[in-house]
Amino acid sequence: MNLRVRLAMALAAIGLITSLFVAIGVRGALVAEERNRFENRVASAVGDVRRAIDRRVAADRAALDRTCAADPIVDRALVAAKARADIEKLSPSDSELARLEVAAVQARAAVAAGVNALGAALGSEEVWIVDARDGFVLAAPKSSRAVVGTKDPRRLKLAMERGTAVRRGNAAALVSRCAREERGEAVVVATFRKLDRAFFDRIAEEVRGIRILETGDAPHRDEAVRSFTLPTVSFDDVEPGVPAAALELRVGVSGVALASAIARIDQVIVVATLISIAFGAFVGFAVARRLVSPLGALASEARKVAEGTAAPVEVRGRDEVAELAIAFNAMIEDLETTRRRLHAAERVAAWREAARRIAHEIKNPLAPIRASIETLRRLRAREDPAFDGYFDEATSTVLQEVRRVTSIVDEFSRYARIAPPRPAEVDPVEVARHVVGLFQNADASTGGEVGSAVSAINQANDPQPRLSLVASPSGGIRADREQLVQVLVNLVKNALEATRPKDGKPAGHVRVEVEPAGPEAVRFVVRDDGPGVDPAVLSRLFEPYASTKQGGTGLGLAIAQRIAVEHGGAIAYARGPKGGAVFRLILPRKGPKEPVSDSVTPRPNAAAT
Repeated sequence: MNLRVRLAMALAAIGLITSLFVAIGVRGALVAEERNRFENRVASAVGDVRRAIDRRVAADRAALDRTCAADPIVDRALVAAKARADIEKLSPSDSELARLEVAAVQARAAVAAGVNALGAALGSEEVWIVDARDGFVLAAPKSSRAVVGTKDPRRLKLAMERGTAVRRGNAAALVSRCAREERGEAVVVATFRKLDRAFFDRIAEEVRGIRILETGDAPHRDEAVRSFTLPTVSFDDVEPGVPAAALELRVGVSGVALASAIARIDQVIVVATLISIAFGAFVGFAVARRLVSPLGALASEARKVAEGTAAPVEVRGRDEVAELAIAFNAMIEDLETTRRRLHAAERVAAWREAARRIAHEIKNPLAPIRASIETLRRLRAREDPAFDGYFDEATSTVLQEVRRVTSIVDEFSRYARIAPPRPAEVDPVEVARHVVGLFQNADASTGGEVGSAVSAINQANDPQPRLSLVASPSGGIRADREQLVQVLVNLVKNALEATRPKDGKPAGHVRVEVEPAGPEAVRFVVRDDGPGVDPAVLSRLFEPYASTKQGGTGLGLAIAQRIAVEHGGAIAYARGPKGGAVFRLILPRKGPKEPVSDSVTPRPNAAAT
C-alpha cells in the first residue's frame, strides 16, 4: 500500500468520524425543532377549537336575536304574555275575562305549535319561551325539564343566565338567549345546542387535522391530546342556574406528520452523512494526490514540450523533486527564448520576402518607363520628326506605370499601417445587407474595389454572377464597422471575380450568410461555386502578396485576416462540398479586448472551422 492510499484512507476516516458526530448533533437540533413546531401546532389547534365554538355561539346568538326581533312565534308569545297580564288585572266577574282567557289559550297554543319548527330553523335541539315577568313557561319541548303552563322562577333564572354552557349530569349544551319587550311585557327565548358527537364532528371539519374526544374516548397511539374548559351552569332540577363543574373538552392532534418529519430528517441525515463520507474520501484522495503529484505534473508538461505548449511547473519544497522542477522550468524558458528568436527570424524573412515582391512589382513598371524615356532622348538627339508623335504615347505609358507603382506602394502602406479597431455596437445582418447592396446596386462608375469588380465583370459582356444573402437574427456585436465592411467587400469581390463566366461556363452564384456561432460569437460565411483556391497557394493563402489573379497584389486576404485577429476572431478557408470556395469569418460578440499592435503579422490559417 503506497503513501497516497494510506494518506487518503486516514483522511477519509477522520472525515467519517467528524461526519457522524455532526450528524448526531444536527439530528438532535432538527428533531427538537420539529417537536417544538408540533407542540405549537397542538396549542394552535386548541385555540382554533375554542374560537370555532365561540363562532358557533355567536352565530346562534345572532340568529336568535334576529328571531326575537321579527319572528311571528315570538310575536304570539308576547300576545300570550300580554293576555296573561290583562287576565290577572280583572276580577272573576269581569265580562272581558272569558274573552281574554280564550285569546291567551289560543296564543299559547300557537306558540307551542311553532316552537319545534323554530328550534329546527335555529338548529337547536331545545327551545324555551318564558314570560320574563314571573317565569311562566309559554313553550318548551315535551322532553324538556320545563313544564309548559307553569310558573318556574328557577327556569327563568336559567334562561336569563349569561353563561356559555349548561350541564345536566354528564351532558352539556351551549345556550343562547334573547329577550323581547313590547308595551310593558317581555318574553325570554332560550335555545340549547347539545355538545354531542355530531356537534364535535362539525367542529373537526371546520378545524382540520384534529379530533375532539368525548368522555371515554381513548387517544390514538400517535395522537397528542390537550384539553380546555368551558364555564357551565347547572341544568338539573336540584338547583338550576347555579355554577357547575367546568366542562372539559379534549382535542387530539395526529402525530403522523411529526413522525413523518422525523423520518425525513433521518433520511436527510443519512444521505448527508454518506455524501460527507464520500466527499471526505474524495478530498482525501485529492490531498494525497496533491502531495505526491509533482512528478506527475512534471511528466505531463514534459509531454507537451514537443507541441510547444509546455508551461513551467510549480516548485514546492526544497527536495530533489523541487530541483528537478527548477531544471525543467529553466529548460522551458530556454526553449521559449529560442522559439521567440525563431519567430523574429521568420518575421524578418517575411519582410524580406515582402520587400523582394515589392521590388519585383516596382521593377516591372520601371522597364517600360526607362524604355520610353530612352527612346524619347534618342529621337530628341537626332531631331527626329517622329518625336512629337511618340511623345504623347511615351508620356502616357510613363504616367500609367507611375500610377501602377503608386498603387503598389499604397497597398503596401495600407497593409503596414492598419489602424487598431474602434469597436462600437453594430448589427451584423445590417452590415452584410449593406455590403450585398453595394455590389447589387453598383456599376463601373462606383469606384473603389466594388466598382472595379463590377467593371471587370461588365467588360466581359456576360451575365453577372448571382449574389444573395441568407441571414438569421444574430443580435449585436462590438466591432469596427468600417473594417468589417472592408473584410466582407474583399471576400465578396473575390467570390464574384471567381464566378465570372469563362471558357464557356455560365456565371456562378455567390451567397453571403450570417448566423450565430453559439451564444458568444457571430459567423459570416461567403461561399461560391467557382473553381476554388489553387492548392499551390493554399498553404500561404493569407500571407502578403500571395495571389494567383492577374494584377492582384495578394494583400486583400492578409488584411482581412489581420482585421479578424485584431477583433479577437478568425477567418478560415475550406473547399465547398461540391467545389468552390467557402470563407468563414467568426467574430466574438464582445469585440476586441484592447488595441492590438500592428507590428504582428498573423500566421496563415486555411483550416475550415
